[in-house]
Amino acid sequence: MTRLLKITVLAVLASTLAIPAMANDKEVINRQCKPEPENQCAFGELRNANLAGKDLHDGNYDTARLDGANLSGANLSGSSMQVANLTKANLSKANLERVHLHAAQLMGADLSGANLTSATMTKAFAMGANFKGANLTKALLQGADFSGATWTDGRTCADGSIGGCK
Repeated sequence: MTRLLKITVLAVLASTLAIPAMANDKEVINRQCKPEPENQCAFGELRNANLAGKDLHDGNYDTARLDGANLSGANLSGSSMQVANLTKANLSKANLERVHLHAAQLMGADLSGANLTSATMTKAFAMGANFKGANLTKALLQGADFSGATWTDGRTCADGSIGGCK
């Protein structure tokens, strides 16, 4: 296989799979993003932002960069956060009810005590995240990777914990 063909095959595979490194890795930035209720922050640049306790309900944060952000106690209910980067974000005690987190990057995030009732977390990357005391009632977890995560009851999920804690 020629080098060009190998690169093309890898590019096609990467574009069809949810890969953590792909979330807004092109540095496309929505400069109109304002962290407020019912906003349009798709592709927003909010790395390390302090949004603790803020009302951010029904917002669009698809593919936004929120890695390292402090969202503790924030109200993000009804928001869309598909493929958002929330690596090492503090979401403790946040209201994430009905939030769409499909393929979101939650590696090392703190979701302790968070309300994730009816959240969609399909194919999310939640390795090493902390869910202790979180409410996952009616949450959709199919395909989500919880390897090494701290589960709601405090136990550590085994490697290969897909779709729930094993």
